[in-house]
Amino acid sequence: MKIIFFSNSCWSVQNFRVNLIKKLLKNHEVIILAPFDGYQKKLINLGCKVINIKIVNNKVVFFSDFILIFKILKILFDLKKNSILLNFTIKPLIFGTFVSRLLKIPSICMVTGLGTVFMKKNLLTFFVLFLYRIAFKNVFHVFFQNKDDKKIFLKHKIINHKNFSLIPGSGVDLKKFSYKKYNKSTHTTFLLVARLLKEKGIIEYINAGKLIKKKKINIKLNLVGSFIEDNKSSINKKIIFEAHKNNEINYLGFFNDVRPQIKKADCMVLPSYREGTPRSLLEGASMGRPIITTNAVGCREVLINKKNIFFCKIMNYSSLYLALIKFHKLSFNNKKKMSINSRNMINLLFDEKKVISAYMTKIKESLKHES
Repeated sequence: MKIIFFSNSCWSVQNFRVNLIKKLLKNHEVIILAPFDGYQKKLINLGCKVINIKIVNNKVVFFSDFILIFKILKILFDLKKNSILLNFTIKPLIFGTFVSRLLKIPSICMVTGLGTVFMKKNLLTFFVLFLYRIAFKNVFHVFFQNKDDKKIFLKHKIINHKNFSLIPGSGVDLKKFSYKKYNKSTHTTFLLVARLLKEKGIIEYINAGKLIKKKKINIKLNLVGSFIEDNKSSINKKIIFEAHKNNEINYLGFFNDVRPQIKKADCMVLPSYREGTPRSLLEGASMGRPIITTNAVGCREVLINKKNIFFCKIMNYSSLYLALIKFHKLSFNNKKKMSINSRNMINLLFDEKKVISAYMTKIKESLKHES
């Protein structure tokens, strides 16, 4: 059986799906359909076949999207015998699922987050909903990472009440992101790990840093992430480097492995506007780091009992500043309790094995359905 992963980057497949791929490779051929970005080499080394396909992300470009559909059609037509398609991210979800419907290839989709297009209702929102409705008409199964996205799909009759389920984000590898001892420090170190996009709350983080610097509080705001080219929401490099130069934040760059940076941090921060379920917070919590985030779609999925988390308002740097100060002023014992609660939450709800098990179950069901 051929298991085809369709995503908008090899990086995301390598970082979020690698353990699922390893399990599938034991009994199946795994094919990755995604733009080459350097990470295809790691996937090839795992034993996957990787096919390069150009995708213009984060905007509608009718001509290139039309060409993309035909390329997908050609590729999947050649692979359709004994195959299952697993789709991730918006364009693969819509175009991949639509083509799989035409070719009668069973498709399993993960809605990793609907993006900022769903923050405000406009013509683009309804156009995207229309595309989802067409593409998902005969989808085999849909995984959602949060309840809010599921409600939208049900409300607009994109899915029925039988072909979906909720899963704990992409899950966390508990061994890889093991608990790290919480140590006393003379200052408080916060860490934000994200793509450097406006909707991740980067500007709010910088502005909170300006207030902290002005008031000479013993706090360090670390930032880890990559600049995203060809994205209208991308933060200008000058803003990041100037904030770093002015000691408003400490920009550390991009790391393939963020565990050393998480270990050095006292608390994880993500003032995002909208998420699926934020992987950076889950990884930080798995290593025993408390969380500061917004009460936004996806971000609130990490709220279980308020024992490991502080909330701030969306698009509000003053609210973020107050949350940072609130955590900073906690006693070491209270911070340590939050640390333990973070790890316990991950153990209970966000183990990656649960996600892999859900996928394996639906893949087996699709095989039975086809036979």
